[in-house]
Amino acid sequence: MDDALLAYHAGRVDGAAGFRDPQIAEDPEVGADYRVGLLDGRIAAFHLIREVRGILGVEDSFYDGPDDLIP
Repeated sequence: MDDALLAYHAGRVDGAAGFRDPQIAEDPEVGADYRVGLLDGRIAAFHLIREVRGILGVEDSFYDGPDDLIP
């Protein structure tokens, strides 16, 4: 149980940071827990970004078109 909780927490932290550890994700014992935490972390990061955009009053994209992404 402790290993599953640690894997979930590691996945949540990695997901919020936008990182995925393929070695842990493919582990047969704790990989599923890590992947669930990863998804939860990504969802939490999305909600945080959405809240910050709401506070700043940003409703549209920061970019006018696809060319704005290329420096």
